[in-house]
Amino acid sequence: MENCMAEVNISTEGKPIECSEPLNVGEEMSVCHENPEQTKPIMKMETESLNGNAKPRFSITSERNNSLVDQGSGIGLGNATPGGPPTRSRPSSKMTKYVECWGADKPFANIAESTLAKNIELTSMDMIETNLLPNRNSCLECRKWLSGEDLHPALLWFRNPVQEDEYRSQSDSEFRYYMAGATIVFIGMCIMQLATIPKGIILYGTLGPTFIVLLVFVYLCWLEGCCSSKPATDTPLEHIDSCVPPGRIVADSRCLRIAIFLLTVTLISACAVVTVVDYEPLPNLVSNATSLILEGRNASDYGEINDPSNTTALMGDPENSIIEYVPTYLYGSAMSLCAISVYLRIGFLLKLGLMVASIISHIYVYSYLKFFQDYHDTHDDKFPNIPFEIKTALVLTVAIILFHILDRQIEFTSRTDFLWKAKLKVEQEEVETMRGINKILLENILPAHVAEKFLTSRNTQDLYHERYSCVGVMFASIPNYKEFYDESDVNKQGLECLRLLNEIICEFDKLLLKPKFSCIEKIKTIGSTYMLASGLRPGKENSGEASRKEEYNIIALEASRKEEYNIIALVDFAVLLMTNLDQINRDSFQRFKLRVGINHGPVIAGVVGAQKPQYDIWGNTVNVASRMDSCGMMGRIQVTEDTAKILMHTGYTCECRGPTFVKGKGTLTTYFVKTQFDDK
Repeated sequence: MENCMAEVNISTEGKPIECSEPLNVGEEMSVCHENPEQTKPIMKMETESLNGNAKPRFSITSERNNSLVDQGSGIGLGNATPGGPPTRSRPSSKMTKYVECWGADKPFANIAESTLAKNIELTSMDMIETNLLPNRNSCLECRKWLSGEDLHPALLWFRNPVQEDEYRSQSDSEFRYYMAGATIVFIGMCIMQLATIPKGIILYGTLGPTFIVLLVFVYLCWLEGCCSSKPATDTPLEHIDSCVPPGRIVADSRCLRIAIFLLTVTLISACAVVTVVDYEPLPNLVSNATSLILEGRNASDYGEINDPSNTTALMGDPENSIIEYVPTYLYGSAMSLCAISVYLRIGFLLKLGLMVASIISHIYVYSYLKFFQDYHDTHDDKFPNIPFEIKTALVLTVAIILFHILDRQIEFTSRTDFLWKAKLKVEQEEVETMRGINKILLENILPAHVAEKFLTSRNTQDLYHERYSCVGVMFASIPNYKEFYDESDVNKQGLECLRLLNEIICEFDKLLLKPKFSCIEKIKTIGSTYMLASGLRPGKENSGEASRKEEYNIIALEASRKEEYNIIALVDFAVLLMTNLDQINRDSFQRFKLRVGINHGPVIAGVVGAQKPQYDIWGNTVNVASRMDSCGMMGRIQVTEDTAKILMHTGYTCECRGPTFVKGKGTLTTYFVKTQFDDK
């Protein structure tokens, strides 16, 4: 006997099934081994792309001791002798059970998260990192400032003027913290000056008022409300206008914030150098005093130099002389730069201009003071040929550069954050719009309560179905539309005929929007046949014994009323359909007539189909209603005997047609509902 090697595959493409086992010719393969504990059937499903469509491909193998196929297992396919005619053998019963348990796709089951994750193709993890993870760039990496379609590389302004205006006009709720930070910097500068330089009227006259102004600004920025309760005599509008928090006003007004910022940094910058006038009102006296200090003489021999109360004694001590106050002023200049930089949401270009102007003014003041030159001559002899103005400017310029880099990085981060928020807002609006469109589209193919169930429920693996005990079903068709439809050059190969049918169906659909017919649900259209149902109450599924009893109790009380309401709504709707169709006939010079069949009874409603789900109803009630239409007469409404009894009980006139042969149901007694279109 010869053996063959084949591969076990079950394919949907009609390819031959082979096995990877050494088989005896004519013997039948079995899925399971004699020892079921050592052999495990494995089913694999793969997708193959064929002409752009993904088709499933199933593979079944056996596993024993980590091997793909065990010896002696397989599926009997007949003779495998080369050149011999293939024969088929009966498949294993276990194989049949495995195939039956595969199951079919459920409606909307492909929207599960796991399935979506499998359907999304990603080339590599680098794509995820590139698109989702933020760039990890340092604050000194300026290349990202020079690239960007939305920001100007130098000014960091938005290229879109509208976005720039929105960014500048946005509220700054953190401004009060900036104001508090600048006040803390000023307090530190005050402590430093009070601890190192002599106290004078100019010192107290500048630091005191400036400190009070800063405290007022801080209080206004932090004040959240101006009244505790609403007066009884105030109107609501006056109450709202009188209780606007000052802090909110400051945070919302960009001009007010900039004005407070400019005034604050100007006062702090002035306080850093204004007290130098105490030490050199007369440049000659300071020059003479400095010469005496350098010679080691006592300045008190030459009398009072500057301040009779303080300066004379201090000038006599070389260690506490006036030139020792120079570092205090230099530190004050640096702290004034820090006070400018703490306002994070102020434009970095404005802060850069203020820092440069502040340092230029400070150096200009220092250049007129002889004791600054003397300080550099006595304490800094490394570069004696470089003027002290350049040395001071160089140190402060380095501080400006550092602050500017930080300010630019903060500005870039803030603008990028604003840009991402704006884009996120636009995307959220688009998502909401698409969600609304999807809901509308879904409600066009499914009832509203069914669409809501599939949109909100996570359980999409179960088939959706509901049982209804009393539902009215109506089929309305236009039999003579087939005579009207013709594919010729005159009507553009039937396009004009379809256009007229579309107009008729649209007019029918508009009637469903009336509140009177809210209980009617359009099921579908089949050609020129319009199918509807009334009484499909959302969520009234009769599942479970307890729910059955409760449902039956409710139906027992109002069963007749619900039946009447459902059937009457369908009859009124059918009459209105005939009225609209008659109007369309007059406008289009046609002679279309409606043929209607109505029945009522129990039905099952549900959603079927995986790729193209469709809501439909099933049951004997639906079949009989369809037969009432197909065996009816044009321009008439035909109903069953039970339905006619309900209509006659509610005041409608029904004409007995007599025994009528109904295909699939035998002979039934049917009735015609009398309408104003019977004589036409």
